[in-house]
Amino acid sequence: MEGHLVFHDGIRTWFELKLDQPECGEASIQLLQGERNSKSLEILRGCRIKSQGALGFSPTGYYSLSVYQSVQQVEPLGACAYKSPLPDPPSAKPDKAIREYRVEMHVNYRPGDHPILFHVSHAGKALRPWQAYANYLLTGGFVLYGMCGEGFVVDKVFGTPQANPAHFDLARSSGDMAMFDPESAAASGHKDLDLGFTCVRP
Repeated sequence: MEGHLVFHDGIRTWFELKLDQPECGEASIQLLQGERNSKSLEILRGCRIKSQGALGFSPTGYYSLSVYQSVQQVEPLGACAYKSPLPDPPSAKPDKAIREYRVEMHVNYRPGDHPILFHVSHAGKALRPWQAYANYLLTGGFVLYGMCGEGFVVDKVFGTPQANPAHFDLARSSGDMAMFDPESAAASGHKDLDLGFTCVRP
């Protein structure tokens, strides 16, 4: 497969290969990178490339396009300005002195690449890096889950009413997560969503 490699930095991060010639009726396919070549696509983003690997039809909403390729080998075509690999997520842990905090997420649910913007705070002061205190998952059914950092549980859930803020399980239980429905909010015309939850040590 040959084409232009595009990196999408949105609610999900993923790689698109805009094909020189359509394949399986598709002008673009999603590229999946394994552990062996986890950085090879990252350094080639923005370049024309040739990729090899098995094709498949996307079975769930976890995929961003209808057809994907599990990349086994990739190489640049022509001149390519190599990029630096994407940074790994911070490995920091929550401050042990913190007993509770607030997580606010701004979600732009319009088409295109719009990363979730996080603000995590305690007593009005920002906690950084936010990745030490919060995490999220967008499911194949487009349910957005928010999770607390290590050693904390979800206490309260709040946000744009049309996104149906709720608990996944009993509040303050180990299996609980903040749960939101951005698809329903967008269908009702609300695409700028302010969502959040609080976290406490059990």
